[in-house]
Amino acid sequence: MFGRHFELNGQTMHIVEEIGQHMPGGFFIYKKTGDGDLLYANHVVLNIYGCETVDEFRELTGYNFKGMVHPEDYDEISASIEEQIAVSEDYINCVEYRIVRRDGQVRWVDDHGHYTDTEAYGGICYVLISDITEKHDKMVQEEQRTEMEHHRLMKEVQSAAELAELMASVSSLLSNMPAMSFSKDAETG
Repeated sequence: MFGRHFELNGQTMHIVEEIGQHMPGGFFIYKKTGDGDLLYANHVVLNIYGCETVDEFRELTGYNFKGMVHPEDYDEISASIEEQIAVSEDYINCVEYRIVRRDGQVRWVDDHGHYTDTEAYGGICYVLISDITEKHDKMVQEEQRTEMEHHRLMKEVQSAAELAELMASVSSLLSNMPAMSFSKDAETG
């Protein structure tokens, strides 16, 4: 099943569907030609996309991989998948991308796919997918916090350098001042 050649066809599809229904995560299979027409998507995939039925999911995505990926991410994600498959001995790929749910909400997903050839469908990818939006948002917040801290530290370094320059100027000014002596004025006593 996990080799280069996987016999997915009308006779074995019911087995895949049965396994997919019991998987704890999202699982789908798509053709590697055209827009990536889907052969199967389990109920978890539908839930990730905010759909209750296959018809809602079909309406949202066109029931193809291209329709599952945020339009702004599709070209980059497709190229990354192709490149990873080409260099992987096991034809494995891992990508993260945005999706648009049925309610319009943009979410992030983690996609782990495997490419294989079949006699019935040609090249296909079967994919495990999970919603990583919270993890992604935390990572972005941490990056922003780190950037703000870096900016704050750079300001402190700049202020310290400016203070050191000012102190050097004052020191130079004081050392170059003519010596002054103060004496008590005789009349004022």
